[in-house]
Amino acid sequence: MRTTSRAAVLTGVGAAAAAVVGQLVVARRKADSRDEHWLAVTVHCSPDRLHDLPEPLAKLRQDVELRIRPATGDKGTELLARPVGHVSREDLRVALRRTKSLIETGEVLRPDTPATHPGPAGRVLRLVTSRAAGEGRL
Repeated sequence: MRTTSRAAVLTGVGAAAAAVVGQLVVARRKADSRDEHWLAVTVHCSPDRLHDLPEPLAKLRQDVELRIRPATGDKGTELLARPVGHVSREDLRVALRRTKSLIETGEVLRPDTPATHPGPAGRVLRLVTSRAAGEGRL
């Protein structure tokens, strides 16, 4: 009888601990949610040049909260954005990168393409380059 009651108590304690750990995991995921984080790029121009945004960012304007402010130390302008509508963070990140490139150079710059070799190494480099364009992670 004594063993049965110990087992019942331990089972109850284990269940309570599992519930607490589950609650902590959920709370941490909410705290780590990247939906509230702003994406930012620093553009080498003055803020007054950004009244008309280039097409990549302008077409997302309805689904994005955007802030434009001078960068620290008079180093250009910061474009900060976060999705508020039906746009993914990856699409927004790509649009910010392309917008920066268009403002600074007049064209969307692409990485060098050293991966023209038809062999396995060239295929791997093309794959890595194509995946890095989105979230910047491989």
